[in-house]
Amino acid sequence: MEYESPLFFAFLFIHLISLIVGFGAVVVIDVAGLQWMRGRISVRRLVSIATVTQPVIWLGWGGLVLSGPFLLYAKGFIDGLTWLKIFFVLMIGVNGISLHHIRNSLHEMADFADIPRLQKYRIAVVSVVSQVGWWGAIIIGFMHRHISSRWDWPTDPFPLMFGIAVVWLGALCIGRIKK
Repeated sequence: MEYESPLFFAFLFIHLISLIVGFGAVVVIDVAGLQWMRGRISVRRLVSIATVTQPVIWLGWGGLVLSGPFLLYAKGFIDGLTWLKIFFVLMIGVNGISLHHIRNSLHEMADFADIPRLQKYRIAVVSVVSQVGWWGAIIIGFMHRHISSRWDWPTDPFPLMFGIAVVWLGALCIGRIKK
């Protein structure tokens, strides 16, 4: 597949639509989560919104994951910044599993005051990781496409990815150990 060919643009369209669908649903649930934390909507309403947005988020994420390899093939190379973007997209997927479990645990809660501090901590961690992952992938995708197609920062992204993974998994483990 040739870079900038009609097939490339077809996969780019799928990729961008998937980004809009997935990230749009993330923004909806995050705004609802903030409203819930401020006492403006009930936990039941939050869970209801999450039940609707979760499949839409997975649909968007899946579209990104399925269209991405075709775009990489058309591009013809994977540099450090692309590896970092791939890492963020995978991190979003793994983090989504944690969010799913948290959403399921909220079914028994009546309101924000009923939620244990540890559960609030877990919600904060996965929410921050979600935002870092989505925004990181979006910014890298934009910069890579529109600023320079061969920007090699970082030249070796694996120590950075390892550091991010250690901090992220460490934060999640703290939430699991102190049950």
